[in-house]
Amino acid sequence: MDTAFIRSSYIAAVFRGVKAHYGIGLNDLSIPAALFEEQMALIPFSEASKWFTQLEVLTGEADYMVKIQQYLDISTLEIPGNWFLSAPDLAMCFRRINIGICSFHSGASYYALQSGNILKWCYNNPYAKDRARSHDSLRVAITLFNAIKHFAGTHYTLKKLRLSGPPIKQKETEAIFGCPVSWNAPQTELWIRIDDLLRPSPMDYFSSDTLTTSVSLAQFESYLNMPQPSDLPKVLYQMINYARYYDLPTLLSVANLFGVSRQQLQRRLQKVGFSFTYLSGYILCNQAIKYMQEGKDFAEIAQRLGYANAHSFSRSFTRFRKQTPTQYMSKISRLNKKPL
Repeated sequence: MDTAFIRSSYIAAVFRGVKAHYGIGLNDLSIPAALFEEQMALIPFSEASKWFTQLEVLTGEADYMVKIQQYLDISTLEIPGNWFLSAPDLAMCFRRINIGICSFHSGASYYALQSGNILKWCYNNPYAKDRARSHDSLRVAITLFNAIKHFAGTHYTLKKLRLSGPPIKQKETEAIFGCPVSWNAPQTELWIRIDDLLRPSPMDYFSSDTLTTSVSLAQFESYLNMPQPSDLPKVLYQMINYARYYDLPTLLSVANLFGVSRQQLQRRLQKVGFSFTYLSGYILCNQAIKYMQEGKDFAEIAQRLGYANAHSFSRSFTRFRKQTPTQYMSKISRLNKKPL
């Protein structure tokens, strides 16, 4: 039941590109719009893999990632001050991405391997399987390549590229990177010259505006809530939280997301000392409080959490918090008005 997660903001560029190029939207994949309205939402990578494979069918083109390459840019991530690209040179950008991307994608690793005067920018994701492995490898390779070109220029070419998964349109793929491309590699590798790491940042990315990096406490906390795949309690929490985008979470719906039976999930919950009813209620209450603090009314909160109506939401919230949502918000308002 170990599960990797990826943030909606990290794959949103794929769906923006597909919508613009092919006219295919979230509805065509039965994806709730609310999932991508919340840019830090955590999505099981198994779900993202399924969507990548479905997009090949819906677009009718195996190389759809190639066709939307201009959208696959790390600058679209919600990072204060465009932190990844506001580095003084490519070397610093390289390090920032390798370190910081773990806040957007768990279970995968980004790192460097040196061979003589060549640096291999590596991406390894053991949770990408079968055909989705090709699409995911190509997605990340294009994203990293676009980051390199922010420093090295639009005409930059790699020395070599190794991609995971079965081959996709060899000629078209090589045309993007300007180098030989091999497939079915154990991991994604972009081969660049060591000297190219010293490429300085262009002025429009290294300015006083882009260096603003202050974040709110709530935003900072959102970067830290990425569970490791083997951390079962946190994985359970996030899987239930993901399930509520589709409807009120049930033992069966969450078991299906894990690819296990209801009985297997029940045993895992018992192993860590939880009941599904308690855990799902606790999670939904916490999310409700977050929405309340954002100013959403109770009807909208009920809809976003999968409840049939505001009354059902209020009844559930009262059962777990021992006070109604109105009473809870009134208490919070009084605390916020107290002088420091």
